[in-house]
Amino acid sequence: MVAAASSDGKISVLAHQQDDTWLPTTFQDNTLGVNAVAWAPYKSLGSTNEPRLVSGGCDNRIRFWRCDTTSGWVEDGRLGAGVGHSDWVRDVAWAPSTTPNNTVASCSEDKTVIIWTQSEVGGAWGGTLLNTFDAPVWRVSWSITGNILAVSSGDDNVTLWKAGLDRVWRIVHSVAE
Repeated sequence: MVAAASSDGKISVLAHQQDDTWLPTTFQDNTLGVNAVAWAPYKSLGSTNEPRLVSGGCDNRIRFWRCDTTSGWVEDGRLGAGVGHSDWVRDVAWAPSTTPNNTVASCSEDKTVIIWTQSEVGGAWGGTLLNTFDAPVWRVSWSITGNILAVSSGDDNVTLWKAGLDRVWRIVHSVAE
């Protein structure tokens, strides 16, 4: 399967078929535009045979989706109260399944990165502000082990972040151009 975000607010998913063709599916995320999509990793918390993904859009929100075998793509997950983005979400990244939780990072034009965590199947996604940067944040990417997050911001900086045993995120390295 391949997923793509679109400025018309839709997400397109193409599924490869046994006869070597591709079956396209399109569904509406929001009316303002979608900037990013990321797949849930294999064996993530609550995983079934139904694919899941997260999206980030121009409506300042992230959404979680599940492909239901009868209904198609349906919204799947609720965000906890408190933290959120106040401008376009530019990127989302679902961390590899190396902990018992689901973890997603989102970044925004509002200069913030939020770490979203779900600790039980069907539970709310709690958000923790990682940092407020000096410029809009364009990209987030997890290390292959899921314990380090790379953040790229509009001031030509790339920073690496890691959560300690106390669950507090700290910068471990910075690369400035």
